[in-house]
Amino acid sequence: MAEISGHAITFGEIEAHVQALGQLMPKGPPDWANNDLTFGQLRLLFVLGQSGPVSIGQLADMLGVTDATASEFVDRVERRGLAIRSHRADDRRVVDCRLSDEGARLLAEIRGARREALRQVLALLTAAELAEFDHLLQIMAERLSAAFPSSASTEGEPQVNPGTPPASPAQDAGRGPA
Repeated sequence: MAEISGHAITFGEIEAHVQALGQLMPKGPPDWANNDLTFGQLRLLFVLGQSGPVSIGQLADMLGVTDATASEFVDRVERRGLAIRSHRADDRRVVDCRLSDEGARLLAEIRGARREALRQVLALLTAAELAEFDHLLQIMAERLSAAFPSSASTEGEPQVNPGTPPASPAQDAGRGPA
């Protein structure tokens, strides 16, 4: 890890700071948590929110489950009014699933709660600290992107071994700015 003023920052110290922040955050479930949705059902809603209408088979692939399991997930969220199934006009054998208006409203509420919590935490930083924090996030995103390119954008290109960590700032010191 990097060294600041002669003191090497350890992963354990960073982890402890992250845990301390978590302890200081407001407690209690957010309003949207009263929907009694399982992790799998929430994941389904986020997938539908990102990809739009998809067939049950495509949904199963995206979730890494069987068609039957994906269909059960859809059944449960459909009963709550959060998703809608419909047959495709061009092929009645294919059933598409999409978010209902209520499902889209719930996702917007979840995203809004996350955004507001982030806004409250970032408001604790000065403008200079916020700029520095943003710069560090950009560096991490660039390095992760270089270390683990998505398979969609790099088809046919050699892949980085996920077991090999990306270069550390100390390793990059001689290569100039990130």
